[in-house]
Amino acid sequence: GGGASAVGGNGTGTNGGDGGAGSLAAIDGNYYAGGGGGSVYTPFGTAGVGGIGGGGNGGLGGSGTSGAPNTGGGGGGAERDGDLGGDGGSGIVIIKYKYQ
Repeated sequence: GGGASAVGGNGTGTNGGDGGAGSLAAIDGNYYAGGGGGSVYTPFGTAGVGGIGGGGNGGLGGSGTSGAPNTGGGGGGAERDGDLGGDGGSGIVIIKYKYQ
């Protein structure tokens, strides 16, 4: 899956595509909204890795992992019918204010 700042990687016959990178928040130096990794339907392949910013990994032989909490990262893809894609990570609100 695509992230906030980059598209996700293409999968191949034996490998799931990696999730796209999230966006760097200048206010705290963390990445948010990374894309979820793609799954693969083979026991000999490699599932896609979630993108920086909380993206979940794709499933290999099952369900994908969920995006990290408080990042808005996408969930990883599932391998086949009956498996579940990961849930998206919960969002976060960052408020910057000037203390007087």
